[in-house]
Amino acid sequence: MSASTGREALICMVGTDHALAPLDVRAAFSLTKEVRDAVLPLIRANLGASGVVMLATCNRTELWVSFDGVVPLRRSISSNGSPNADDPLFAALCAAHNVEPDKYAPYFACRQGDSAVSHLFHVACGLRSAIVAEDQIISQVKQAIATSRELGVADSCLEVLFRQAVTSAKQIKSGIRFTRAYATAVDQAIDTLKAQGVDLSRSTCLVIGNGEYGRLAASALVSQGASVLVTVRQYTHGAVVVPTGCTGVPYSDRYAYVDRCDVIMSATTSPHNTLTREAFEGVHDVSHLVALFDLAVPRDIDPSIADVPGCSLYDIDSFATKVGEENKQAIAAAQRIISSGMDEFWDWVSRRDAHSLEKPPVDAFFPLFVDLSEKKAVFIGGGAIALRRVRTLLPFVGDIVVYAPDFSPELERFAADGALSLVRASYTPSQLDDADMAFACTNSSEINDAVWEECKSRGIMVNVCSDRFKCDFQFPGISRCGNVVVGVNAGGKEHRRVKQVRARIDRLFEEEEL
Repeated sequence: MSASTGREALICMVGTDHALAPLDVRAAFSLTKEVRDAVLPLIRANLGASGVVMLATCNRTELWVSFDGVVPLRRSISSNGSPNADDPLFAALCAAHNVEPDKYAPYFACRQGDSAVSHLFHVACGLRSAIVAEDQIISQVKQAIATSRELGVADSCLEVLFRQAVTSAKQIKSGIRFTRAYATAVDQAIDTLKAQGVDLSRSTCLVIGNGEYGRLAASALVSQGASVLVTVRQYTHGAVVVPTGCTGVPYSDRYAYVDRCDVIMSATTSPHNTLTREAFEGVHDVSHLVALFDLAVPRDIDPSIADVPGCSLYDIDSFATKVGEENKQAIAAAQRIISSGMDEFWDWVSRRDAHSLEKPPVDAFFPLFVDLSEKKAVFIGGGAIALRRVRTLLPFVGDIVVYAPDFSPELERFAADGALSLVRASYTPSQLDDADMAFACTNSSEINDAVWEECKSRGIMVNVCSDRFKCDFQFPGISRCGNVVVGVNAGGKEHRRVKQVRARIDRLFEEEEL
């Protein structure tokens, strides 16, 4: 690929953050995890992309797309870098959030190639966070690619890009010292209270929300000597974890504690207000001063509560910081690490492309129909991707063995029914003994690569879920009617067309049965 057009076509993104959009705009692009997991495969299919990742935090929503080995879509970008309403990436993002593109396009930015890669590296190390060099963004970037991997919508290009960005961010975090007052918004909220003369060691605080950020807020307040109440929902699945030093109270009884508390922090993923003005005013004594901190996007606390006498209300945008002069040297050192990390990513792309040119490119895979009834298929990895492959193979393969430290519940049900064997173990080469075909389906590129190398040395046909260039065979879209089996495949490309063709074949089978 050329350094300009090839890179521009390979990696692109569209997104907004605290610097581009106010909180209410960002809130319109907030999704629950369940909805996000449902829409990501649809976005990849509709764009015909090889991989997609959605990076969603309180301060940003970004859609990352790779067109690695597939025909890229033509972007529609305005002269100032924001998307036009008909830009395919932006339109897909808006459709996923059920909003009108025309209304929100000015708040978004488009980046491609070097610009996109540079942006991700800066995001991962916290240089584009609302709180400079804050601590949580690295784990959020890691979780974004992990989610796509689990859903089977990440490709090797996005895997390597995000891994390299996280690696560089860790190097910056461990080797460069930034002069900063705060690591998180909670730290800044606590300092805001202290600046107002609030003695937290003599204060009672209510934290609404028992998720990761709610527990962080509660623990930080406890460390200041505060008496902390944390809401818990009675219908929460699994064990409820109340941070050490805190008292759990029912979420449904939260208003009963309002006038006992000097500080209220809310950090949930609820699409509805956790505190409404009407209910709040009904229990609040105006002579009692209360500081409220809304740490959620979309908002947890009704903004009009700020007008209630005796109340002060802060939201997530109250806590932005700027890069000061004192951090110039640290920024310069971080830029050098970022530049080196970007070079490593593009070097990987170049080496990979050079390797692929050593033999003629495969335009299509031969549809070989094989008797697998007496063959052994070995799976390394027991997650969602392995499950999808197993479901497809079960009617055809005689012996399926899955090796993994943990397994999805459905795989365990298959094993209980005697359909396959599960072995709870980390990967070792001996697991491939007697295998006729192997599947590397872990969330570790290093393990998947090790499986691929072992299979190549033994002459075992292998399919690597994270890298289409390391697949001796690919899974087709399968349509079946009795003994008639039809497989549709486009060599890892044109996913949308494959899906459309398979749907037409399914309809033909249905018509035949009628």
